[in-house]
Amino acid sequence: MRVERKGIPISSGIALGRVVLLDRSRMIVERTQIDESLIGTEKDRFLQSVRRSKDQLLSIKDKLEPLEGGEHLQILNINIMMLEDELLSDEVLRFIETERVNAEWAVNHILSKKSEAFRKIEDQYMKERLADIYYMGERILRNLHGVAEDIPDLGRDSILVAHDISAVDVVAFAKHNAIGIATDTGASTSHSAIVAKSLGIPTVMGLEDITLRACPGDTIYIDGFRGVAVLDPAPGEQEEFRQRKTSHMALEKKLLEYAKLPGRTLDGCEIKVNANIEIIEELDHAVCYGAEGIGMYRTEFLFTKSDYFPDEEEQYDNYRKVVSALRSPLVTIRTLDIGGDKFPSGMESSQKLNPALGLRGIRFSLRDEPTFRTQIRAILRAAEDKTVRILIPMVSDMAEITETKSIITETAAALGRGGSWQIGVMIETPAAAITASDISGEVDFLSIGTNDLIQYTLAVDRVNEHVSYLYTPFHPAVLRLIKGVIDSAHSNGIPVSVCGEMASQLPCVPLLVGMGVDELSMNTHSIPRVKKLLSTITGKESKEIVGECLRLKTGPEIRRRLSGLLIDKWGDSFPPEFLAEIVSDS
Repeated sequence: MRVERKGIPISSGIALGRVVLLDRSRMIVERTQIDESLIGTEKDRFLQSVRRSKDQLLSIKDKLEPLEGGEHLQILNINIMMLEDELLSDEVLRFIETERVNAEWAVNHILSKKSEAFRKIEDQYMKERLADIYYMGERILRNLHGVAEDIPDLGRDSILVAHDISAVDVVAFAKHNAIGIATDTGASTSHSAIVAKSLGIPTVMGLEDITLRACPGDTIYIDGFRGVAVLDPAPGEQEEFRQRKTSHMALEKKLLEYAKLPGRTLDGCEIKVNANIEIIEELDHAVCYGAEGIGMYRTEFLFTKSDYFPDEEEQYDNYRKVVSALRSPLVTIRTLDIGGDKFPSGMESSQKLNPALGLRGIRFSLRDEPTFRTQIRAILRAAEDKTVRILIPMVSDMAEITETKSIITETAAALGRGGSWQIGVMIETPAAAITASDISGEVDFLSIGTNDLIQYTLAVDRVNEHVSYLYTPFHPAVLRLIKGVIDSAHSNGIPVSVCGEMASQLPCVPLLVGMGVDELSMNTHSIPRVKKLLSTITGKESKEIVGECLRLKTGPEIRRRLSGLLIDKWGDSFPPEFLAEIVSDS
């Protein structure tokens, strides 16, 4: 019977194949009191299971190509290091001895205790650290029980279907030629998701009950762009999906052609089209899809992927790769945007803080000044002969800018790097937007984070299904704020970038161009589309469109009028695949 499910698009691409069900059911653990004479034996059982678990991961790692790196290798190494953690082993061994219990119960107890802090945390980054602990514990328990984790034989066109999947399993199955992944649970920030992206496997997560609906050998279609999975499609549909895959491959070729275009309108307005990246493995995609610079490197994953913050050398190595990846001198590194609920497990967090409006962004960095200074030192060292742009998140007060500039100036002077940096501010709070004229006089550039700016301006949680319909970039308050920020930046002689989702939404691009934005920064896959759109519009007429739209009073009015104007002016020039997005009501 045909079943269609909508989930979370994780890794782009289209796959049509046969279901291979992965069963990683949770091990049932019972507490057993043991005789004192058996304590040594139980400790040995635990240590042997840890060794077996480590050997299994090393075996997977050894199967990778000799020169193959990527986030999947890094995450494998993290899992191996977790198994080498002597503190963890000591806790389990001590619990076996003091409580005189079986090794399975000791492992379950200690890891449950470590997981407790994560369960209280709402931030998705840190929830995924809980997933890593869970996967490690399950591997140790399976080895204690002697349960093999063999990779089933994969034929051609095998698509892995699982309730959940670890990053380790993603790597292992990818090396056994899986062409796609579909899971009941999961999130875009999980290690599993990041590895799937790194390996380029079409993946959809959060499908809720796909494992209950699928049987081994069923035909399944997954669309990693739209986050859709279809089980048992009709024969006619299967042909349509094959054509869709062919069309996708043709579109990819088009995108690679569009990637060669400059960021320039028909009448010569230069707009830098840059990449937002989160992990260094995205740098290759940025180059491939024609990024003219790094408009924002988010450093959160570097800080939250393990239990403790990275030291200066680890950060330096990471930032150096970012700075040297593109020929462009334009590299923007955003300082740490964590706090509130975003803490590695090695640090204490306060459950009293609202994660969205609490101690986060620059507020957190200024509170934890040693960590902030370490990050600034690593960034400035990585700049070497280039000028790196340091972007400060979640600014709402001028005092934060003054204090930050002082720290950067002192650190640069100590390193002898006086002219190797510029400072910019993320405009993502209404306070920052309203005082953009004052802020512009103190910094070298502005970057508008439209995702948070829209959310805070409209008082709408964009992931709350009950109010998400109110979240729109076309609300007149949002557009007027953005226009005011751009005007303020230009009146002070500094450039302004837009780095939120608006920068990659085709109907929004002419609005931003018409407002005078200097740079657009986005996910790598959107860069060629935006470059192509820029090549079909003019700055002069985009400015006229902005004038008409800003006279309207509601978001729906603006959206409808904008669609009409874009089609009237350039409809014949837009690629056919752009039209649906441009005329959509959303």
